[in-house]
Amino acid sequence: MSKALTASKWHAPRAVPARGQASEIHRVLRDRICLLRYRPGELLVETELATEFNVSRTPIRQALQRLDYEGLVETRNGVGTTVTGVDFQEFKDVYAFRLKLSEMIGDFSKPDQIPKSLQEVEALIPRIDSLIESRDFEQFWQINHELHFAINALIGNTAMREIHNRLYFLASRVWYSFVDRMWDDEVRFLKEEVDELCRALRAGDLRAVGFVQRNFISYGLSRVARYISTG
Repeated sequence: MSKALTASKWHAPRAVPARGQASEIHRVLRDRICLLRYRPGELLVETELATEFNVSRTPIRQALQRLDYEGLVETRNGVGTTVTGVDFQEFKDVYAFRLKLSEMIGDFSKPDQIPKSLQEVEALIPRIDSLIESRDFEQFWQINHELHFAINALIGNTAMREIHNRLYFLASRVWYSFVDRMWDDEVRFLKEEVDELCRALRAGDLRAVGFVQRNFISYGLSRVARYISTG
């Protein structure tokens, strides 16, 4: 049996259309990688994925090509497509860039997006409150995921929005691998981040939104670094 995870071992987080779409398949595979359902070195076999999603190999190949561009998988002749590994130095480099990028959100923002993003962020508050009791890892991921997209939508510059999105998913794999070890702290920091973002959005201050995100990215890097250093 190959190392790939097949349909018998894994069910997609959300339903995939019967005929499949490359963008939807990409989303599902990306989430599995970031949630560590597919581990570094895991082989993703086109034929098995095509069977699972009930599609031809074309949309699978398109989804894998996009993941390759994003740095989440690597395709090599004679080997196939495998999930890439992440070393801490690369992780720190990504975080350093994310810090600077967040500071620029106010300079490339879409003020008309504020009401929608505020509504989306406020809706996360009761879901975060429930995490203390539920310890639901996938719900934690989904909340962070939705928070990211609510902030990402505030960026008016297309190139910056794409880079902001890509770096989030690159960084999340390492960060999420430590969440279970520091659950209470992570939920508390998530709640504080959402509260501060809501205040900034209610004030219509998109520069403040960027700096809130920048600060909490920095806090997250410090927490992960502490766990890595203590081994």
